[in-house]
Amino acid sequence: MRNSILYFAGCTTRARFSEDIESHIDLLRKLGFNPKVLDDEWCCGDPLILVGDEDNAKSVARRNARVFASAKVDLIATECAGCYRVLAFEYPEFGLKIPKVKHMSQLIAENIDKLKFKDGMEKDKVAYHDPCELGRLGGEYEAPRKVLAKVGQLVEPLATKVESRCCGAGGAMFAVEPEFSIKMAENRIKKDVEPLGVTKLVTACPSCLFNLTVGASRREAETNKPIEVLDLSTYIYGKLKEVKR
Repeated sequence: MRNSILYFAGCTTRARFSEDIESHIDLLRKLGFNPKVLDDEWCCGDPLILVGDEDNAKSVARRNARVFASAKVDLIATECAGCYRVLAFEYPEFGLKIPKVKHMSQLIAENIDKLKFKDGMEKDKVAYHDPCELGRLGGEYEAPRKVLAKVGQLVEPLATKVESRCCGAGGAMFAVEPEFSIKMAENRIKKDVEPLGVTKLVTACPSCLFNLTVGASRREAETNKPIEVLDLSTYIYGKLKEVKR
């Protein structure tokens, strides 16, 4: 096993997609890591930063930095695009030193050859949605695509990468204007995904996952054409030869 890595779930994953956490952790093991988790994981501070409350964001960050140091790990891994951006880029701006931070898609891409996939696996036709905080703000576009290309037939949305439309969950929009936020998700699917004829849309952010799932459900009620929205790491985990059940 490699040096220990800390798995940081993030608030949205813990609150809305807690069933994915075990899959993420076991996936890290299959990638060759020895994952740790925090007994009392706090928010990374992203919502506070988004609403301009920098003082409280720094207070949360300082507390987290102390906890990370006590965990004695070399890496922090997260599937949450917002957590990734804040931990990797905002904490250093606050003058805090923490272990190196990587998004799960980056770790999977770097270690993809260590994974054993199901024999005769059918490659789904899938589209990938770029989370704003991983792509435009985090600079990572290629790792998720490399990972998906390994197990699926990747089809790009009509607006993609730096031109990708926001799902509507970013910038605390869902908390402030939830209906408008979901309308943005519907618009993303209607204009950029439905014309592709795919039935699966993968993303690498729990906030995007939630909004796009709701948006896809509303679109299906109008079009009678379902689109399943999936978490990237959980989707990859489900393609492995041997997984926990």
